[in-house]
Amino acid sequence: MTQDRAALEQLRREIDRIDDQIHDLVMERATLVGSIAAAKAEGRVTLRPGREAQILRRLIGRHAGPFPRLAIVRIWREIMAALTGLQGPFNVAVHAAGRSTAAIELARNHFGVVAPLQAFRSPGQVVRAVADQHASVGVIPLTPGTEAADEAEPWWTSLTLESGDAPRVVARLPFAAAQPVKGAAEPPQALVIACREHDQSGDDHTLAVIETGPDLSRDRLRAVLAATGLEPAELLAIHRHGGVWLHLVELVGHITAADPRLAALVAPKDPVGRIAIVGGYATPFAPDALV
Repeated sequence: MTQDRAALEQLRREIDRIDDQIHDLVMERATLVGSIAAAKAEGRVTLRPGREAQILRRLIGRHAGPFPRLAIVRIWREIMAALTGLQGPFNVAVHAAGRSTAAIELARNHFGVVAPLQAFRSPGQVVRAVADQHASVGVIPLTPGTEAADEAEPWWTSLTLESGDAPRVVARLPFAAAQPVKGAAEPPQALVIACREHDQSGDDHTLAVIETGPDLSRDRLRAVLAATGLEPAELLAIHRHGGVWLHLVELVGHITAADPRLAALVAPKDPVGRIAIVGGYATPFAPDALV
């Protein structure tokens, strides 16, 4: 055996040793998750999107070397998703619009290859599947800036129910995306719903449905929100419901229904009828953060 070949074989043995260590740690992590699941009296999966976001941000913050950051996120998403499934039954409902597979791909990239996935023809069916606990989470495509008349009630208006078991938005997909290709169409996006409140990650956005009169422009709505101390990030959708407009608005920060700014927003002097917090999510990575 030549000296070069011997050195190559030694490097391969080192890679095998490292692979074994990685595998041992994955199995150790699975054992810990199993212990956590056994300690839960209710036997239900505890979804913690905010905690998962914190883990990924910490790993990306400490990462060094040539290994791609986007690949780090993908590997850990697969690990976390598989281990979530060890805590109890976990399945995903997806609105697959027409023949598009975009939402299915987003769901697979985020929740992994192990979780059972079922496609539905409408977003309303996804909401019902989650509300009836036939699905652990639902993935519904998001098209920012959409507008609908009162003939078609959009799915997100059903999230305004005050029941503690009503589905809420808990994540926005993709959490990590590659740099967009110049000249290409906007990449697909989706919202994740589950029967739980959105948890705090330290860098978050909140979704609210705001009812206004028909004469309130989007610019005026932004100004009203800003005057109350609420920072609007994006107006995602608008729906005309009889004589009022319903706005799906993304707000900066983690905001709960108890926030006093919400009560100030619906004071008699303001043109806002009511506001309902319908969830939120950890702010996704900016593409240039993963380069």
